[in-house]
Amino acid sequence: MATADSSSSFVQILLSAASMLLVFVSAALLAHRNDLGWWTLILGVFVGPVITSMQFDLLGLIYAVPLLLIAIFGLWRFSRFELKGKFTRVVTSTAVTPWSALGLFVGLVLLVALRFGPFLFNGGFMSATPEIWVLYFADAAIFASFVMVARGVRAGWLVLAVAAVADLVVYFLISPMLGMMGLFVFIALAAAYGYFLWRGLPAQAAEPVQVELDEEELALQKAKQATMDKLNAKTEK
Repeated sequence: MATADSSSSFVQILLSAASMLLVFVSAALLAHRNDLGWWTLILGVFVGPVITSMQFDLLGLIYAVPLLLIAIFGLWRFSRFELKGKFTRVVTSTAVTPWSALGLFVGLVLLVALRFGPFLFNGGFMSATPEIWVLYFADAAIFASFVMVARGVRAGWLVLAVAAVADLVVYFLISPMLGMMGLFVFIALAAAYGYFLWRGLPAQAAEPVQVELDEEELALQKAKQATMDKLNAKTEK
């Protein structure tokens, strides 16, 4: 019989997986400059960090609420771009400046500090392993990258990609089986995305059916052709 702790851990893992799945969908939508990506990101933050904090540890809201504000900021900032169609925005590119890079670094540090929460004040963060530090910074970078995307900074996608790979590598080091499962999830998502994109492919033209004639039919056709040749010859005479 499963214990309460194991059940709680399973629920937390399930919520985290659902949250990351929604983050993936959000990134895919935003890659197409679709406003619905921000609503998906808001839902992803709510399903993961917010619900987890409300159910298991309210102090986690110290970290969850800023993530929710990042998603809301993205929705607001994206709305300043011109709307084309129902949900697509005409995004203009914004260059990376030293100030924006510094802001990204400060934002990462603040998010990691909020992630540690009370452990930041009692010295508990000092005992964190290097893997935990990488995970915390990578998770923070995933959400911070959406601030760059909201402003039209193309490099935000690189930050998101590097952060996701860093998370995956650490999971491989901590639990190879869990990391392998993560790879299969990415493969499945890529396949589903490919299937979706290929929905508009034109159908291949049907090839003409070639009917192979047997020997009797060939002989009959030759006889008919010979008869026609004789008739034509007599007509010419």
